[in-house]
Amino acid sequence: MDTDKDILILLLMNKTKSMRTLFCLFSILIMSCCVGLNAYSQELTIEQKEKITSEIVTAFENSINAAENLDAKLLADCVDDSFQSGFIINGRFFPLFKGVMDDFNGKAIGCKSQELTVINKKITVLGENTALLTTSGDYSLYLEDGRTLTGKFAWTIVYSKINGQWKIVHSHM
Repeated sequence: MDTDKDILILLLMNKTKSMRTLFCLFSILIMSCCVGLNAYSQELTIEQKEKITSEIVTAFENSINAAENLDAKLLADCVDDSFQSGFIINGRFFPLFKGVMDDFNGKAIGCKSQELTVINKKITVLGENTALLTTSGDYSLYLEDGRTLTGKFAWTIVYSKINGQWKIVHSHM
């Protein structure tokens, strides 16, 4: 009986050693991957981040001007839908930017212009070719019949540098 018990103890000890060895090897693999991935991550200088931030401000201002003038073509020029990441406008999901433009053109009928007043704006540079802009503010929409609609907005916009230009690739408005 002691022999069976001893054999069982030896088997358990060997299994425990095997598990420890496997755990150590797995841990080394994970650490190696983390170090390897970190070696390829982008560390941008303050100057690079400031330059990208300035470029995003310009791109954002261009889209604001297009929106204020209800200029669908200029607004579309601010967007690149090649990733097809989708857009959310007032709680409605559009899988393609074409749907956003169809909606915009339909709702722009009877509108003269709009004024967007940005109150809060934060730009987060995520990498050499990616940035996130979050903003909120007030809007006034001027209708052709003389009425004015007012309200608040809050947006999140993802920019990507494509062919040397900053383009909106996703937005949640």
